[in-house]
Amino acid sequence: MKTISILENRKVRQCLSLFGLFGILFYFLHIVLGSIFYKGYNPFAQAISDLTASNSPSRNIASIFSFIYGIFSVIFTFWFFIYFRNKINKMISFGSCFLFIMNVISFFGYSFFPLSEAGFNNAFQDKMHIVVTVFVVVFTIIALIFLGFGFIKTREYKFIGIISLCTFLLLILGTILLNIVPKEYFGVAERINVYSIVIYTGILSLWMHKYIKNIMFRNVLTK
Repeated sequence: MKTISILENRKVRQCLSLFGLFGILFYFLHIVLGSIFYKGYNPFAQAISDLTASNSPSRNIASIFSFIYGIFSVIFTFWFFIYFRNKINKMISFGSCFLFIMNVISFFGYSFFPLSEAGFNNAFQDKMHIVVTVFVVVFTIIALIFLGFGFIKTREYKFIGIISLCTFLLLILGTILLNIVPKEYFGVAERINVYSIVIYTGILSLWMHKYIKNIMFRNVLTK
């Protein structure tokens, strides 16, 4: 009962809706600071996961901010799912559920199975890292499709649906490029994938914050 009453608090709702945006800050801090502590790191050729690899010189600092980002993302997507469950339409409910599951898999999967070293060393944890990535990509695609068409079905929130489907297309583009670009540009292709979903979560966070604010404003006017 206490949990429910806390979530009904206006300030708590608005604060939780911004957790996705807070997460972006820590995500890019983990990249910037990780790159500083990883001498010779090449963002054009190397994967982002190299910054938190077991033998990476930047692992300690990068992992801290990556962990905080994961916490914020899991909390935000859980709140997004809880708030919009059975609210606008079923497609958005399903999409928000898959988005939450994806973030849980990403948070725990990459925490337990970082790369053993920069690149791919074919160790057990490297293979598991790839398995986690496959699940993350699949659940992200499913979430974006449901959210995209779910929002497009509405009159008021079509722009979020368009953004969702554009993010989906960027994800597909990045996946294709990963298999065709030279190794020297692997990092660029990967960043199209990763940055698109990270930034999308931030956009979703801002939209949710505005949505809750508008709902509360309408409730005040009707009283």
